[in-house]
Amino acid sequence: MNYRTYLEKNRYSEHTIVINILRVKRYKDWAKSYGIKVEQATYKNLLSYIAYLKENKKYQRQPINQEIRAIKLYYDMLIENNDVVENPAENLTIRGKRKSIVKDLLTEEELEDLYYSYDTKHHDTFFKATKQRDKVVVGLMVYQGITAVELYQLKEEHLELARGQIYIPSTRRSNRRTLKLQPSQIVELIEYTAKTRIYLSKRSIATDDEQLFYGTLNSIHGITGRIIKILRNYNRKVKSYSQIRSSVIVNWLSKNNLRQVQYMAGHRYISSTERYLQDDLENLHEVVNKFHPLK
Repeated sequence: MNYRTYLEKNRYSEHTIVINILRVKRYKDWAKSYGIKVEQATYKNLLSYIAYLKENKKYQRQPINQEIRAIKLYYDMLIENNDVVENPAENLTIRGKRKSIVKDLLTEEELEDLYYSYDTKHHDTFFKATKQRDKVVVGLMVYQGITAVELYQLKEEHLELARGQIYIPSTRRSNRRTLKLQPSQIVELIEYTAKTRIYLSKRSIATDDEQLFYGTLNSIHGITGRIIKILRNYNRKVKSYSQIRSSVIVNWLSKNNLRQVQYMAGHRYISSTERYLQDDLENLHEVVNKFHPLK
């Protein structure tokens, strides 16, 4: 089935069919000029095509979205024909200018400094143990971007310390994933699981003996809230738990592609990860510089 037949089957008007065929031809011509096979095009390639439309054709948001919609339909046809397995334009839409998800994001170095600065010293055995536990939590916050609900669901069996990694189970809002642990985290986790956790189990009301961090979801929120207040003493830019997670995700995007970060963050939908990109037209060049397919 060709593109016209596909559009006719889906009851598009003749005018829309003609316009969409022209739009797809424009996309194919651009792809050919860069040696890109349309059947193998990626999300990154489409970002570059959008930049081309903006810079060379002087298209604004609405015309660009119309071009994207035509391309989406074309890939839907290719999927139906079994020529491709996924639609790279499926979740791609150019929105109007918008504010960042969060201001005052922390750099990778600032996040790491929070972890190394976190003091576990205390003259009282119990409070020292809670500080050691909290430092483990800080590590999971600044390196793995873990959420409070995921902290609550973690069990000791989810640690794979011999492999230097941690399994994070799925929640109602996130996907499961396995992430690498930093060497310093492994040292702290060995100490925590071998001694500190056992000690705290005798002083805590455990809802589940297998929990990595004993307590209810509310008590986990209490722990993270207290941690944030302490972290502000080390860096006044620290504002909230969500700010730290947002910082981790944005930093990941500077080194990894969108699909990789979607997995690392546990996002169910690619659109959730896209929210951390400045994908409005005025800032599109930043995205293209980060994900340009010809570099």
